[in-house]
Amino acid sequence: MVYLLSSLLNSIQMLLYMFFMNTFFVRRHNSRLFWGYWLLWALIATVATNVFPSSIQLNGPFVFLMEIIILYGMNVTLYYGRWDRRLFTVVTSYAAIYSISSLMETLLLRITHMTRAEYLNNAPLYILFCFIRLGVLGIIVALINRFHAPLKELGKPRVWVPFATFFPLCTLFVLLILQTSSSESSSWTFCLFVMCVVDVVALFLFDNIESTAQTREALAVARQRADAQAAGMQALSDSYAAQRKMTHEFRGYLFTLSAMLDHGEISAVSEYLKQLQVQQTERILLVNSHNPSVDAVLNQKGYAAKNSGIDIRFEVNDLSEIKTSPVDLTIIIGNLLDNAIEACEKLPTDHRWITVKVIRDANASPTSIFLSVENSSLPVAIVNDHIATTKQEPELHGFGLRNVMETLHKYDAFHLMSYKNSSFLFCAEWYEERTDSIIRSLK
Repeated sequence: MVYLLSSLLNSIQMLLYMFFMNTFFVRRHNSRLFWGYWLLWALIATVATNVFPSSIQLNGPFVFLMEIIILYGMNVTLYYGRWDRRLFTVVTSYAAIYSISSLMETLLLRITHMTRAEYLNNAPLYILFCFIRLGVLGIIVALINRFHAPLKELGKPRVWVPFATFFPLCTLFVLLILQTSSSESSSWTFCLFVMCVVDVVALFLFDNIESTAQTREALAVARQRADAQAAGMQALSDSYAAQRKMTHEFRGYLFTLSAMLDHGEISAVSEYLKQLQVQQTERILLVNSHNPSVDAVLNQKGYAAKNSGIDIRFEVNDLSEIKTSPVDLTIIIGNLLDNAIEACEKLPTDHRWITVKVIRDANASPTSIFLSVENSSLPVAIVNDHIATTKQEPELHGFGLRNVMETLHKYDAFHLMSYKNSSFLFCAEWYEERTDSIIRSLK
């Protein structure tokens, strides 16, 4: 009977922790699998609290550590999240809930004028108060669920978050003192109350800071994306303007040549053509894929690279029938080439080179797009599809690659990054048919 009651209480407590974590983290699994994993962790917690005490001597710190490890494991299994925020939330929520339970128990002893030993020996009262305490905690968790939504975490772990775990660890230290003290101490009880309030405030304050940081980063991403789109549109506009100007001038050249030929000035025609050839050399497009958007961004970035003393080479085929969004292509190609140019500019002029490939395989079924940008580069460390920025205020930089990743994700694209022999390579491939399915789903 004792084990059955203990298992029930443990299950309710694990349920409370699970609902509490729902307010801070996004679920990893569908409903059936989610509850299956929760049941597994509830069984682990029950075994840990009922079997271990009978086989080994447990003290307060070991119990705290064991239960925190169980809760952390449950969080890892059930939810998405960064390890830093996961650690802080698990330890802080554990300390806060444990503190609330202890304070409620202290309040009961003060009201009934009972000692702790008398309370523990009074089985009916102890069991009744356990359910009352869990009920109160359940109401608190339900209210938090009602007014707080989980965050979808992005980016790298934040350095300051693990250090914030110091506050709930202090709370656990105070709890340990109260558990091992032979008499009730009002000063330590008041200290526990203050620490509990600090934990609760810190939990929601840091969550709000995380939300603000994500909003700030999202604005930076949107600004960077808008700049990339504007640059692409400007390049396209400049390309059309140059083409119209060349068309207009071409008529003048024809009239001049025709007049010279009418007068039989063959040598003058030859000299005139040589001059035109010199003047028009700089106007020749570096690449012509028959796709205005791709040509605009490739030629714009190509001339920028040449102005920086970079040997840039292109390999493209006919992209006139490409179905990928022109805006998305501008974001992907523009950001990758910006990063490549920036990396090359850190090297001596004779070591600067970029190779760009954009190939549409129309003969494949389904048709696919292959894109690669390879460039000379100083050594870089690639960790989880991320390259750390070396600029000031790093939290406001490094979004170019993130924009590329998010855009490629829309097309379920395969991508690869590597650094080898002083060269950095980014390549991606995706199927065009999936583009159609995405467009249809958005309509």
